[in-house]
Amino acid sequence: MRFSTVLNLGLIAAGAAASVRTLRRRHDWERSNQRAYIVLDYDDALSASTRAGLPLAEFLHEAHHHGATHMALPELTLNRLMAKGRLAVVVPAAPLRPSRGPNGWTYLASADAELLGDLVRELAARAPGSEAQLLLEEQAPTLALKGDLPALAEMGLGFEAAAAADAVTAGLGVVPRPVSFAWPEDHLVERTLAQAAALANAAGERGIVAFEGDLILGHEMHLEATVAALMRHHLSFAYFCETRHQKGDWFVAKRLASAGQVILSHYFTPAAMVPEDFHSAAHHWGMLARARSIRLCYVNVFRRIHATDPLECLHYIEHIQEEMEEAGLRTEGPRAPIQLTPRREELALAALAPAGAAALAASSALGLDDSLAVGVSVLAAAGAAALPYLDRPRGDLERAYPPSYAPKLLALAGAAAAPAAAAMSGNLISAALVQAGTAAAIGALTTGRDYQLRIETYRSLNLDWAAPLAAVALNRMEGRWKWLSLAALGAAWLAVRSRTPDLLGQVDRDLPAGHTHHLSAAQRMIGDAIIAVGPRPGRKWAGVGLAGLGAASLLDRLGQDELAAAAALLATVANALMLAAFRRPERPLDLTVSGVGRSLAVGGTLGAGLDALANYPD
Repeated sequence: MRFSTVLNLGLIAAGAAASVRTLRRRHDWERSNQRAYIVLDYDDALSASTRAGLPLAEFLHEAHHHGATHMALPELTLNRLMAKGRLAVVVPAAPLRPSRGPNGWTYLASADAELLGDLVRELAARAPGSEAQLLLEEQAPTLALKGDLPALAEMGLGFEAAAAADAVTAGLGVVPRPVSFAWPEDHLVERTLAQAAALANAAGERGIVAFEGDLILGHEMHLEATVAALMRHHLSFAYFCETRHQKGDWFVAKRLASAGQVILSHYFTPAAMVPEDFHSAAHHWGMLARARSIRLCYVNVFRRIHATDPLECLHYIEHIQEEMEEAGLRTEGPRAPIQLTPRREELALAALAPAGAAALAASSALGLDDSLAVGVSVLAAAGAAALPYLDRPRGDLERAYPPSYAPKLLALAGAAAAPAAAAMSGNLISAALVQAGTAAAIGALTTGRDYQLRIETYRSLNLDWAAPLAAVALNRMEGRWKWLSLAALGAAWLAVRSRTPDLLGQVDRDLPAGHTHHLSAAQRMIGDAIIAVGPRPGRKWAGVGLAGLGAASLLDRLGQDELAAAAALLATVANALMLAAFRRPERPLDLTVSGVGRSLAVGGTLGAGLDALANYPD
């Protein structure tokens, strides 16, 4: 074995050893991150209770009994109240003067005088120019306000105390849903979030806020006020990282992550609920909790599709709770401590593994002599170790929202180089060391608050499969087949890049096991077969990498060069899938290691047998 190869394997081993401390810390945090929240939407609760003929308070008590932990309470607006029929535009018997023109008086009647009194107080504080006042008309109390009604009707006007009291009495916490509106000045943001905190923190623990709609209150010019108010009032931010993508959510999550005030949340869009029923959706929630670290389940009930009666939603909530418990989560108790982010020196040491893999792959693919290969290894190690120290803010924006370029680049370098390095390392033991060491380093590089919460994410650019396949083709193929395969790989990369930015990441996504078990026996068998032999999750094919390398070694000895090249390419794809499993920080290490380990045990045994046959004396 060449000295440069030994040096590169040593770099990989050193990087892996340095990663162990970070991975152990991450594992400890994952074991403590077991608090789950099942949040029922207020509008759904109101609809179900109305159709079931139950008072809202009684329905909420039943929801808590079946597993709900919180109720999401929307902020009041005039638009909402008019849509709900609680306010109506009227013409009073004795209108105020003057009443002509677009800036004249508008009159809104309601049977709830207490509600109108609250609205008058909020409008006086938030929009003094509206001159809001309560008129005690003979037929119904009336709210009079001056100005453009649509401009005033979109503003958030606080939260309904009676609905919050019903939830608390039923044993539920309250998750306020502030609305976004035009010109959200700092004092308006502060007033809304102070009122939200008074409701959300009433249970004695830090409250949670789930912003309503597609915009975060304060976006975009007043987000600093939003962040400051959330921190001042100890409100955690429900970050819908997969579904909603509210404008401004990334900036809020980035700022609050260091204070531990971000909770990964999810809700099913109406389109996502169409193929589900409450059994399969509950299984889906379980998968999201186990494999995607979702901790806040924002539950919308089934209304038309797959819905039988209004109270069926209680059984849906109960099934979700069962799935959370099966995943090892609890709906009571303390939250997880703040996840630590690796220090620069830890990242620099972990970076030695990608550096060794990249140097080994480059030297083998280009056929460099040993002295030149040693130089490449030294330069790669020095550059990789220095990269975390170069990842510094440039300007005020990056100081407020620190970048994380170095871990992404280093993880991508390892993922793109290691499969090729393993295929060209010369023997199965070296290949296993390359894969295992680089996997540990990738896991460490994508560990930390921002990665765990998916505020920062690994960017593959589809180089993690295209680059190693190109390197192996360059090393293995001869003549025109080499250039034809490289051209085909380039065309495939260009075609996939625009449609699927992260192909291996898509293949590595988990499936909700049991999602067909409530249907017929045939559908259950088909569903289980798809889970067992389908491409997802990709980590179950990790062992094919070592088996394919053993097969390539045997085929080389038998003189079957084309088949050996095909086996090496297949092994490279499987090894790339194996590494893709370790750059998903939201999935617990236990789950990743167990899935990869079972596959590697089988594939490694088979590969070792084939490799032994290849090296058996004639």
